[in-house]
Amino acid sequence: MFTEFTTRGYTIDLDAIYHAMWDHSEMEGKERVFNGGKKGVPAMKRLIADLFDVPVATKAHPVNHAVRSQVRDRLHELGWATKDPGRSPRYVLHREL
Repeated sequence: MFTEFTTRGYTIDLDAIYHAMWDHSEMEGKERVFNGGKKGVPAMKRLIADLFDVPVATKAHPVNHAVRSQVRDRLHELGWATKDPGRSPRYVLHREL
């Protein structure tokens, strides 16, 4: 299982991003949820910027957006997390830590 990939010149470690998501998640009923739109929880774009130095601005930066899209897709492919549809910053986490 490959948990690291390079895109747009940035090496992204999915295990590291998942651990960060887990650290900022909470239980909602029977689901563990990372909600980047909740007060006090960093948005996914901020986690990617902090962990991997991918540029971010107050509006969606095109490189950060492209990296976030790949992170979302790969987390889904691995079965680790499912993002809510649309522009929601909410992910249901499936992999136990």
